[in-house]
Amino acid sequence: MLLKFEYCIQYEFVSVEEITYNHVRQHLSTCLERGNKAGSINTKLLRIRAFLNYMVECEVITKNPAKRVKMQKEDVKIDVFTDEQIHQMLNFYRRIKQCEKSYVAYRDYMMIVTLLGTGIRRGEIINLKWSDVDFINQSITVFGKSRRKDTLPITEKLSKELAAYKIFCKQYWEI
Repeated sequence: MLLKFEYCIQYEFVSVEEITYNHVRQHLSTCLERGNKAGSINTKLLRIRAFLNYMVECEVITKNPAKRVKMQKEDVKIDVFTDEQIHQMLNFYRRIKQCEKSYVAYRDYMMIVTLLGTGIRRGEIINLKWSDVDFINQSITVFGKSRRKDTLPITEKLSKELAAYKIFCKQYWEI
């Protein structure tokens, strides 16, 4: 509910026109003190903004006082693979690559090995070209966030695996 009913009574709000930037901030601070998490606070702020935007559209108020209120930073916990999970994953893809000897199995294996060996993002590996791989200097050039060009070092082992995969691809696609 917009600026909870008790809050409105406490501060004697009678109409929407009386709501200010400070009232919205104070209400959200109170919610934070009561134990609401950042995600809940952000949801409340979005609802308050939506309601006040509607009031602006209906010409009840001239501008949205909640527009300048900043969203809370949410803690993002990223689950990472354990060493055991990585070994299981690599063993699985190695077995498939060796058993099937198919392009798709080899490609999947190389994607996993490259992702693990470089830490590049999904979008970066999707856009990777052979011209981005420097076998001599053992590096990969990617276009990261903000279209920024980054050159990442790769291990000798990854470089050799990529070179073998490149040869496999040339043979596979020439047939």
